[in-house]
Amino acid sequence: MAETSSNINNINNENSPCVYDSWDNHLGAYFLDNGRCFFKLFTFPDVLVVKLEVKPKSRHISVFDMKNTGGGIWEIVLDKGVVSHGDRYRFVITDKNGEIYTVKDPCSMHQEEYFKWSKLYNHSLYNWSDSDWMCNKDSRKISRLSNEINKLSNVQSLLIYEMHIGTFTQEGTFLSAAEKLSIISEKFKFNAIEIMPVENTYSFNWGYDGVDKYAPNHTYGTPDDLKTLINTAHNLGLNVIMDIVPNHIGPDISELHKTGPYTDGVNCFGYKFNYEKKHNLYVRDFMIGAALNWLINYHCDGLRVDMTKFMCSDYTMKQLAAEVNYHKPDAFLIAEDGRDNDLRITRPFSQIEKEENELNHVNFINKIRLNKSSLSNLGYDTEWDFLFHKQIAACILGSWDCRIKNLCNFDYSLKDAQTRVKYIMSHDEIGNIDGTRLISKIMVNELKLNDKICDCCHSEKCKRIAHAAHKILISLVTGELESMPVAKRMQFYSANYLKEYLPVNDVYNAYIKAVNMHKLALGKVYSLPGPKMVFQGDESANLSYFKFFRKFSFGPEPYLLDKGYAPGYKAFLDSKLNSVKVCEKYSYINSSIENYMSDLNSLCRDNISLCVGNIEKTIVHEFSDTHAVLCKGSDNQIFSISNFSGKSYLNNYGILFPKGKWEEVLNSDNIMYAGTGEFINNEVVQEPYKYISLPAYGIVFFRRVG
Repeated sequence: MAETSSNINNINNENSPCVYDSWDNHLGAYFLDNGRCFFKLFTFPDVLVVKLEVKPKSRHISVFDMKNTGGGIWEIVLDKGVVSHGDRYRFVITDKNGEIYTVKDPCSMHQEEYFKWSKLYNHSLYNWSDSDWMCNKDSRKISRLSNEINKLSNVQSLLIYEMHIGTFTQEGTFLSAAEKLSIISEKFKFNAIEIMPVENTYSFNWGYDGVDKYAPNHTYGTPDDLKTLINTAHNLGLNVIMDIVPNHIGPDISELHKTGPYTDGVNCFGYKFNYEKKHNLYVRDFMIGAALNWLINYHCDGLRVDMTKFMCSDYTMKQLAAEVNYHKPDAFLIAEDGRDNDLRITRPFSQIEKEENELNHVNFINKIRLNKSSLSNLGYDTEWDFLFHKQIAACILGSWDCRIKNLCNFDYSLKDAQTRVKYIMSHDEIGNIDGTRLISKIMVNELKLNDKICDCCHSEKCKRIAHAAHKILISLVTGELESMPVAKRMQFYSANYLKEYLPVNDVYNAYIKAVNMHKLALGKVYSLPGPKMVFQGDESANLSYFKFFRKFSFGPEPYLLDKGYAPGYKAFLDSKLNSVKVCEKYSYINSSIENYMSDLNSLCRDNISLCVGNIEKTIVHEFSDTHAVLCKGSDNQIFSISNFSGKSYLNNYGILFPKGKWEEVLNSDNIMYAGTGEFINNEVVQEPYKYISLPAYGIVFFRRVG
């Protein structure tokens, strides 16, 4: 009825879609191609006995003795028919002191209750319809293996829509998200979605405190539901990037402590993994298995690896990249590292390291396991561009994260920009500060709220200012502010700690200016080659909060006071996309920004210089707060000019154009984008030095036509 094996290749067809190819170190439970089921647990090396308990549907619990294969690894293979998809199982451990306790599977693929049984999940039963995509026959697929022969797209071509499943729709499920993917691909022209982590957290959560690293959050739906989301994405031409969290595990962790030596103290996020101390090899395998799980079992095209510097193990970083490169060579890796664009992160493996034969790969991995491999090249395909984000935010807001507006510094941040993911703000910069988006943050400056909020301690005043700006803005776009009698409006301001009365017209003008600055920031991201990212809602200038929210099963809620709001269920509901109902008078702005976003993505898709091109030249005019970029790619060139000042120019801004003939192809002042339409350049530019129209807080794109 049961057998054991220390080598998975002896019992498994490596071409089965539900296993990790020839990777021998997979932990957890999964079905083999012959109907048998393989179980492998990593626990403490001095454990005396491990038993497997299985609870089939409508049958009594069966108990099986697992075999100790050394180093804390226990294995068993059950014959076909003994267990089936959907059965429950758990492990019973007898430790060195004779104490007996039961634990769920740390690598559970389907976990509905925290302390209860794990659920067997047979990945081969799902009926995928993306075979051409997975066989690299669809040119819309983005891959590390792109070349002229296979016609796949390059990683630098990524146009990413970052989304959170729980707040993307009112239902907050995988299936409801799948129903809206056509909007992302067809209306807005993105070619990739990046899903914030869905590692099981048992409740509403950002996902970065996941406990079950292999199992989708059951509050969003089943594993099949997640596969339907990804399958739908592929059929729409959307690449899928899964966000994974290898730097810590969430607070609901008590069983992992009992199961084995998985953790090693804490870091600033939670319990960190034991990647460097005794018994670390299987802990590394545990996390690498999680990465391969999303890529192979769920057909994800790439991974965004959260805050890799806090893994505190560059060897594990490199090992993860090496295993992914070998076992899923078409997948790409995005690091969120935060070490000021350390060149080691995206430096590729040497030719010797990436030789594609099994013996070479095993030797390469063994060097990394022994911490004897070079750490000068960690092998990630791209990383989040923190420096760009901080500089563009400073240029828009005047200051940001200890940086002040300085176009020369911004220009310097563009070095190697084509190799990194550029964005204005992600979930972090919105939710980890005050929950408000860029437009609300701009409103603080434009309404001069720093001088108009009642005095209090600095930290409290910052919170008051942020939320006052947001509430005033929301009252404007919903039509409430204008409909209020003056006396009620004064009460509204007072309730939000304002010392002065704000005329409605001042609020309106500040909003229109903030929208223009939002367009400028988006346009600047798209004026550069390389991967680009937009956070959900920003494609339409959505004003809904995106707050930090989470719920734990055990222990106190941390960070209650740091955010200026309680990160509980109310914060979750506040963060639902489109929770702000804009009145008819202002709804045109949202639809106009949607047009702008769609055309930016189309511009990037149609001009190779904005994808896989290079920055050929930049121009900084400090006296007028303008910045220009020339991008080149094969026979395509785009020249963009950005105005970071409040002064408009009507046929009187002089700038030296590159050689050739140039025609305007996109202008943020277009009426279709909620602009005035006054600063459009209709004539082809041929002279080296040309006077053009340039809108305040605007950006114009020219393409070389001759």
